[in-house]
Amino acid sequence: MVEPSDDPRLNGLRKRIEELNRKGTQILIFLAFALAGAVLFWSTEGITDLQQDLLLSTMRWWALAILPSVIGILPVKEIRENNGSWYSFVRWLKFVLLWLAIICIVVGTTYFIRSTLVAQPADNTQSTMLRFSLRIAPLCPPE
Repeated sequence: MVEPSDDPRLNGLRKRIEELNRKGTQILIFLAFALAGAVLFWSTEGITDLQQDLLLSTMRWWALAILPSVIGILPVKEIRENNGSWYSFVRWLKFVLLWLAIICIVVGTTYFIRSTLVAQPADNTQSTMLRFSLRIAPLCPPE
């Protein structure tokens, strides 16, 4: 473990790096639950092909967000201990990786929302008027 130094700038950078590590860990926890939920929704029988495609895109984007999150929590601070320029580089690297993961999550979330709100023609006509509905599988299959 790195001992706190007398330099307040180093201590500030060290604290910020630890905060970014915690945020990266929180993003990984979110991704674990989000991917599990998307897989559960994708495996239901009552969804359309369009919803399946959108959910597949959701899972791809969320899975893509895992890589920068994992790289962002690697313990690279200890490579060069008590070095201000190294700590500054590590802080910016973790910051960029965190935002890259967040961008992937936001794009995946838009696909997820689109998969739950599917536009359907009103009254089985060829009209351009659309209504949005949330498809929920019934608890008991119709007989």
